[in-house]
Order: sequence, then C-alpha cells, then structure tokens
Amino acid sequence: MLDSADAAFIGRIVDTRRPSDPGPVVNPGRETVYVFAVDHVVKGDLGRRVEVVSPGESAACGFGLRTDQASGILLRRDGEEWTGGLCGQIAVGDLLAAADESEQPLVNWGGIVVGSAVIVVGSLLLMRRLRRR
Repeated sequence: MLDSADAAFIGRIVDTRRPSDPGPVVNPGRETVYVFAVDHVVKGDLGRRVEVVSPGESAACGFGLRTDQASGILLRRDGEEWTGGLCGQIAVGDLLAAADESEQPLVNWGGIVVGSAVIVVGSLLLMRRLRRR
C-alpha cells in the first residue's frame, strides 16, 4: 500500500471543515477537509500541516480518528488536493515497518556469490587453455 501511495505521514487531526467553508464541520455526512499536524513524513513532500479531502463519515470510508489521535495516513494526489480516508489509515508501527522494508535494497547474496564463483572458475579455465596454446 505504501508503494502505491503518493505520500504518507504520521500525524494527528487538529481541525475539520467543509471544502468551501472555513468553519468547523457540523454535519459530517458530506465531504470534509481534515487538517492534520504532521509529526513524521514517511513518503512525499509534505509540510508541518496537510489538508486532506475525505468523506465525512467512516461508513463512507472517511477517517475514523479522534482529534489528536496519532495515526499513519496514506495519501493520493487528486489535482491540487490530497485525498485519503479510512482505507488509507494505518497503524503507526505498521507504517514505520513498511517504510523500513521499502527503503532496504533487495540484494540476492546467494546469486552474487554463485555468479562470482562462476566468473572466477571460467576465468581460470580460460587462462589455463590459453597457456596450453
């Protein structure tokens, strides 16, 4: 999930509002802008605060978080807006573990050792054959 996200962070909701209204949300049934305080950026270029457009209710895949509850958040870019919701909400520990796994380069040490051995043996056999001529 982290690889397919455009951005990811650990943060806390500090405010909610309607996309066109700067005031607080009264009826959460419609689309809502969640304002997050960003504690740690895992992927992407995010500031200290990020606004995320999402459905207003968790039943519609909106965020299911309380204010000031830290969570891992995966985001998608939709034009100029960040979008996200319940399906992109992940436990902080799981997000950090996924980030550690994706940053580690995959090295096939067995293949490197076998390939090196084949090259060395092939080189020795070639040199031996050339000396006989």
